[in-house]
Amino acid sequence: MSTTSVGRGGETRAKEYLEAKGYQTLRQNYRSGPREIDLIMQDGEVIVFVEVKARTKTRFGTPAEFVTASKRRLLTLAAEQFLIEENRLDVPARFDVVEVYLLSGTVRHIENAFDATR
Repeated sequence: MSTTSVGRGGETRAKEYLEAKGYQTLRQNYRSGPREIDLIMQDGEVIVFVEVKARTKTRFGTPAEFVTASKRRLLTLAAEQFLIEENRLDVPARFDVVEVYLLSGTVRHIENAFDATR
């Protein structure tokens, strides 16, 4: 299984999971230059920027452990650009991580996984 198919499968599973929890999908695979946000969701009044990490194995750590400081910084910059484009700088926002374990089908949603990083 290629890393692209693992990633896309994980994003689909994460999106379905969050929508079942009542989240509304605003965008999928939002790009701002070289930066990408997997899912942008609405949870009530809050815009949620979601990083999806899917894995078949955890030998090298949990999926969330792969959301590095560098990745958090890129996500923050992309999120800021999205909020500017949508004229929604006054709306509350947060960053979540969704771990998808493909072999078991387990999903772990980590709300407010990290703060914006510049």
